[in-house]
Formats: sequence, structure tokens, C-alpha cells
Amino acid sequence: MAAANLNYEVHNYMEDIVFDLIQQKQQSDPEFDFCPRCILDICALVLNSVKPQYIKVKTSFDELDQTDAENLEQLVSQAAEKVRANPRHEQDSDDYQLQNTSEILVRQVLGELLEEQPQFQLDADQIPIAAALVLNQTKPCYAVTAKGSAYKRTIELDHQFTPGLLALVYNVLNQLKDLNELWL
Repeated sequence: MAAANLNYEVHNYMEDIVFDLIQQKQQSDPEFDFCPRCILDICALVLNSVKPQYIKVKTSFDELDQTDAENLEQLVSQAAEKVRANPRHEQDSDDYQLQNTSEILVRQVLGELLEEQPQFQLDADQIPIAAALVLNQTKPCYAVTAKGSAYKRTIELDHQFTPGLLALVYNVLNQLKDLNELWL
């Protein structure tokens, strides 16, 4: 099963929470006025600083406990100041998207391990669970880009990221294999 053939969807629910908070700030604070590109930059900065949540636990800002909510508000404020000091909205493209390049690499590594290691047999519905479990333990690497996976190369250059990711994927696949054997 090649990485290109893996057909699954995962979602970091922290994205929803961060977008929710930013929307609340835009409605309540007239000074919090940013273009769509700058909003994506703020989101990327914040999401790179918080623990991802690919397994749904909390899905809105209002569900966070007070400490987590205050920390997230502070991160959004700091990111907004950083973006305000260095806006990139002058670049001509409406085709920008927020992308976590860690997701791309997890898909690649997961696909390669499933293809090359026949002892790992997952049902189609177990593949996104495996990816989510790995991504919850992986440092996010969000970027705002019009070039799709152009920033994937940057994270691949981190000599510790890929071996750590490989170990995480391997451990999760072993755990799912053990669970499958228990259910049989």
C-alpha cells in the first residue's frame, strides 16, 4: 500500500479551536483586524506552539479549561503582534492555505511501512486512527503556502524528525496489531 494510495482524512481539532478564538477576537476587538492571509499566518504560529488534538476531545474554545484558554489567548495575541509587525498580505495570491507538513510526512511514512512490513495489516478504518495517534505525538509544522507541500522539504532536513516519526509510526502500528490480535 503505497503512500499515494492511502486514502484517509485526519483533522487537528485544535485548528477549529484556534479559528474559533480568532473569530471571537475579531468580533469583540476592533483592533484585531487582519486580512485572511494574516489570519492564516497567526493560526500557523499558534498551531505550531500547541499540542495537536487529532483525536477529538474538545472541539471549541469554550470547552477549554481556564488555564488552557488563557494560554491560547496569550499565544494568539503574541502571534497577532508578530504578524502585525511583519505582514505578508501584500503578496498577490488568494490561493494560500494552512497546511501541516507533519501530516504529509506521516502519510508517507505510514504508507511505506504498511507496504514494506506485511505483519501490519490494518483495515481502512484503522488507518486514520493510526495517523491520528501518531500526529498527536508529533510536533506540528504548520505553514501558510500557495505551493502545497513545498515546506515538506524543510522538515525533512531536521535530522531528528524523520527517525522519531518512523519510531512513532512503528510503535502505533505494533499497538494496533496487538489490539487486532486480542479482538480475534
